[in-house]
Amino acid sequence: MIDKAINKDTKKTILYTLGVFLILSLVFFLITLVIQINADTVSKNDIMSHEEQQLDVEKTIVANKVNRLTTDLLYVSDALKLGDNGRGDYSDVEDHWLAFANRKMIYDQIRFIDADGNEVIRVNYTDDGATLTDSDALQNKADRYYFTETIGLDDDQIYISKLDLNMENNQIEQPIKPMIRLATPYYGARGQLEGIVVLNYAADDMLSQVEKIASTSQGQIFMLNADGYWLYNSGDSSKAWSFMYDNRRDESFKNDFPDIWQAIQTDASGSVISDAGVFNYSKIMSDDEFVLDSDHSLALGLGDWTIVSYIPPDSDDGQLLTGNLFDTVLLVLKNNLFAYFLIFMLALFLGAVLTINKVKNDEIKYFSEYDAMTGIFNRRTGFEKLAQLYKSTEKNESEISVCFIDINGLKDVNDYLGHDVGDELILTITNGIKDKIRVNDFVARLGGDEFLIIFEGLDETGAEAVWQRIVAEFEQINETENRRYVISASHGIETFSGGSNEYIDTIINQADAKMYREKKIIKKDLKIIRDFKPDDATGPVPQ
Repeated sequence: MIDKAINKDTKKTILYTLGVFLILSLVFFLITLVIQINADTVSKNDIMSHEEQQLDVEKTIVANKVNRLTTDLLYVSDALKLGDNGRGDYSDVEDHWLAFANRKMIYDQIRFIDADGNEVIRVNYTDDGATLTDSDALQNKADRYYFTETIGLDDDQIYISKLDLNMENNQIEQPIKPMIRLATPYYGARGQLEGIVVLNYAADDMLSQVEKIASTSQGQIFMLNADGYWLYNSGDSSKAWSFMYDNRRDESFKNDFPDIWQAIQTDASGSVISDAGVFNYSKIMSDDEFVLDSDHSLALGLGDWTIVSYIPPDSDDGQLLTGNLFDTVLLVLKNNLFAYFLIFMLALFLGAVLTINKVKNDEIKYFSEYDAMTGIFNRRTGFEKLAQLYKSTEKNESEISVCFIDINGLKDVNDYLGHDVGDELILTITNGIKDKIRVNDFVARLGGDEFLIIFEGLDETGAEAVWQRIVAEFEQINETENRRYVISASHGIETFSGGSNEYIDTIINQADAKMYREKKIIKKDLKIIRDFKPDDATGPVPQ
């Protein structure tokens, strides 16, 4: 019994501990989850806002740079016009251009090409300074794209070529030189078209500024040309300029991220979060966005450029931005493992406290409802159960039988054999009754030797049949067990129906009266104590 009670209490403690742990953990989890989601939302917004600002800064840098380049082109063109005496003597222009190239240090070449495509003036700039090309080294450029694109423009238009690598003799110049060519038509003093003025801009100057800003990005910064190739890649510089090499034509942003490239073609700016990572993008050279500070207009041969901020999915920021609710849940659980351990310890303590409290309450409830000695209902509970049964049968008028029982000779057993033996007699009577009544019947102890059996749905005949089985059990014990007393009990049965409107106390009194009449008859010939002699050592117990 003790082991069963311990096991039962252990199970209660485990259940209480698990229940408290689950409740506290759930509350803690929901609170931390909400906090984490809010913190993640703030962080996501900060990251996205920062990257959008990065793109705006890059866009501004390129726009300002191009504006200065066009201003320089117009300045060089104006210098040509001022130094053109109409006699083919450009010495003043050449001196001016040499000084300008040395001052700027960003123009690989400054050229005047006549209307037939012949170079008239060419100033080259290297690390050693600006030099003037000899007349016999000048070339015809009539077949070059920048000449054909520019010669047909109006005098207030400026052509900007694509950004690519400079080539000499159909070979990529080494070390590589990123180059943009800016050109504008040149009209002489009499208003006739005499050729074009060309600046070869060494774009390393612009790309170095792009790189400086890219170093503050939380991801990687790409600059793409109109065909989806990298002009700049802060994450992997080897991927840039692949379009200049026949064996690398497949290396492009467009091929690596086709869905993102499609989005870029659709919108001038935006952001995309996908399994491939987080992309913020913006066009930085387009006809409808780029406006010169001067009254000239652009003829863009370069197509649109796009600046892209890319945060890989495997980076910390990428995992934050591309993660879903399940990822957040796992993060919350992972970050709070120690807290859950503390919650479990608290739950274990509370579980033990609740178990102790429950055991005490169960004990109080048990002793308020059951007879401590026999384990059956006590008088108060027995009467309450009978009243409930009576109410439940009022509508269907089913029968209930009440059997009032009194143990015969209990006082004699207590007096002559001791109270321990008297208790044994009570328990024998109780157990015999419990063993023979039906599942839906119940028994209550009214006092020391008085009991009440309630038979639900049985008339007096049916109840009497059950009582006879109980009596047979007592007789079996009397015949087979060598006890020093005889087990005997008197009974009285009273039957009533739910709709009889009889008082319960009246019914019990009637059963008690029948029991008393039977007891008077039984006691005439009943000898409870067996073979008792006055000098027996087990004689009467002193009072």
